[in-house]
Amino acid sequence: MVKTVQKTMKTKIEINVLNKLRLPVKKSEIKSTVDKIIKLLFDTPEIALKSAVCNCEFSTLSFELSFCNDKLIQEINRDYRQKDRPTDVITFALFADDENSIVQNDTIELGEVIISIDTLIRQAQENNNALEKELYTLITHGILHLLGFDHLEQKDYDFVVGIQEFVVKNL
Repeated sequence: MVKTVQKTMKTKIEINVLNKLRLPVKKSEIKSTVDKIIKLLFDTPEIALKSAVCNCEFSTLSFELSFCNDKLIQEINRDYRQKDRPTDVITFALFADDENSIVQNDTIELGEVIISIDTLIRQAQENNNALEKELYTLITHGILHLLGFDHLEQKDYDFVVGIQEFVVKNL
């Protein structure tokens, strides 16, 4: 079933820019690159067959992508994760509360990925990456979390990082 769905799957993404920030790339470019990220992820058997949506019938994958500054992401991190510091990406996966609530009208509502532009810029400099590469790494990482992949153990971390590096390399 996953192969049939993936051939016709559409991506619906809502991009929110908070704090009057400037994005490193245009929203239209982000949307087209997210389509490529989703395709690469679902072309990967480990993702297509083990994601939180693998047993669902759907034609559209939907989520929000929000950008903010370090101050706001620190507040979110503190309030929801009890970690009082900024971070690069936070996700809120809808299926985490109720796996049955994510499919509505043939659309999977995955949740939200929140990315700090301040941390993205800092990490890009630290990693000697272009801003676009760092951006798409964080977006891919967030989407993997929305699809149910976490990294509480080292082997899971290695898997998530390996997949995100593969995806970004093949964009």
